[in-house]
Amino acid sequence: MLNKNSLSGFQNSEDKYQSLIEQASDIIYILDLNGNFTDVNASMCKIMGYTREEMLQLNIKSILDPDELKTDPLPDKMDKSTIPIVRERHFIRKDGKIFTAEINVKKFTDDCIMVIARDTTYRKKMESDLREAEVKFRTIAEKSMIGIYIAQNGRYIYVNPRFAQIFGYTPAEMIDTFPVETVVDESYRDLVNENVRRRIAGEIDSIHYEAKGIRKDGTSNWLELYGSRAIIGGETVIMGSALDITERKKNEIELRSSEQEYKLLFDSNPMPMWMIGKGDQRIIAVNDAGAKHYGYRKEELLHMDVKIFRPREDREQQLLDYRQDKNADSPRVVKHLKKDGTIIYVQIIAHDIIFEGRQVRLSMTNDITEKLKAEQDLKNAYESIRTHISSIKEMAWKQSHLIRGPLANLQGLVPMLKDDPKNAELFNYMQNELNRMDTIIIEMAEEASDHD
Repeated sequence: MLNKNSLSGFQNSEDKYQSLIEQASDIIYILDLNGNFTDVNASMCKIMGYTREEMLQLNIKSILDPDELKTDPLPDKMDKSTIPIVRERHFIRKDGKIFTAEINVKKFTDDCIMVIARDTTYRKKMESDLREAEVKFRTIAEKSMIGIYIAQNGRYIYVNPRFAQIFGYTPAEMIDTFPVETVVDESYRDLVNENVRRRIAGEIDSIHYEAKGIRKDGTSNWLELYGSRAIIGGETVIMGSALDITERKKNEIELRSSEQEYKLLFDSNPMPMWMIGKGDQRIIAVNDAGAKHYGYRKEELLHMDVKIFRPREDREQQLLDYRQDKNADSPRVVKHLKKDGTIIYVQIIAHDIIFEGRQVRLSMTNDITEKLKAEQDLKNAYESIRTHISSIKEMAWKQSHLIRGPLANLQGLVPMLKDDPKNAELFNYMQNELNRMDTIIIEMAEEASDHD
C-alpha cells in the first residue's frame, strides 16, 4: 500500500505534469487505441478552434484532411507501435481551414497514445520565402554587372560571374579554392583583413571603401568595395559587392593633373580671373591679379557677392546676365567699382562650366579704362584739328576775296599802260605777275571750297 506521503508526492508530480502540458505552446493530445481524444491541452483548443469539451467528443480522423487519409491512412494497429513516429499531417480547424503540423507520436501507456504537434505553416512559409529569395538572389546576381561575393572563414563560398571576371577567373576557380586576400594587392591586405575582422567581430555592420586588387595575370586594378555582415545557416559571413574602378581612377588622376595645370594657369595669369557660382553669384576663386587690381586681399573676396563690383543702377542687369548661359561669347564692356570706389571700365570674357558638381562662371576682366580715355583724347584732338583746319580754310577763302578786289583794279589799268610804247616792257612784266597771282588766288579759293 502507498502511504500518504507517496500519494501526496504522486499527486504533486501529476499536477506539475498536467501544468506543463497546459502551458505548452505546442499542441498536445492523448488518444485511446481507437483514436478517440481522452485529453487535450489549451494550445490545441485555441489552434483548432474547439472547446475542450468539443474536442473530447471527437475522433482523430475527424480533424485530419480526408483526402490525405485516403492516400495515407492511420495505422490499423496503433497499439503495436513502440517506436516514436515523427512526420507531417494536415489538420482541419473547426472553421474548415487546413494547416500543416509536424507530429511526434509516442505510446504513452498500454492503452494511450500521446501526440505532440507543432503548426509548421509559418515555418513552411519562411522556407518557401527563403527558397524564393535565394532563387531571386541568384537570378539577379548571376546576371548583375556588379561583382557580388559571399565570404566565410577567409574564403569565398559564392561569387557571381562578374566578380570572377573582374579578377580574370571563373567562379569555379574562386569558390573554396584560395584565401580572399589572394586577389588583394599586398599593400592593401592589412586594410582589407582589418575591415573583415571588424565586421565579423560586430564592431561595424557594413563598410564602403576602395582598395587595390590583383588579377589572375598579375596586373593590378582598383576596386570600390561594399560589404556587410550576415548570418547564413547559423554562420557569420561577409556579403558584398565590388566595382572595377580602374578607368575611373585613371580619369581622376588625369583630371587632378588637368586641374593642377588649370589652377596654375588661373593663379599665374596676369589678368584678373574669377570663378563665380551662378546660383548665388558668390566668388568661389580669384587669382592674385584680380585681388590686387581691385584693391582687396584674396581672403576678403572669397564667398563675397559679385554685386559689390557693379554700380547700384547696373545690378539688375548683372543679375539677368547670370541667369543666361555664357559660352565664351563676344566680350562686353561694363562699369566696375574698386574697393576705394574708383569706377573703371572692364572688358569681360565669360564661360559657364561645371565645377565640383555645380554651375559656375569662369571669367576674365581686362581694365580698359586708360584705353578708352586715350581713345577719347585722340578723338577730341582730331575734332580740335578738324575745327582748326576749317577755320584756316574759312580765313583763306575770305582773304582770297579781299585780294582779288584790288587785283581786279590793277588788271583794269593794264590796258592803259599798253597803249604807251614806252611802257611795253613794264607792261609785260606786270601782266605776267598779275596772271600768276590770279591763278594762286583761284586755287586757294577752290581748295577751301572743296573741303567744306
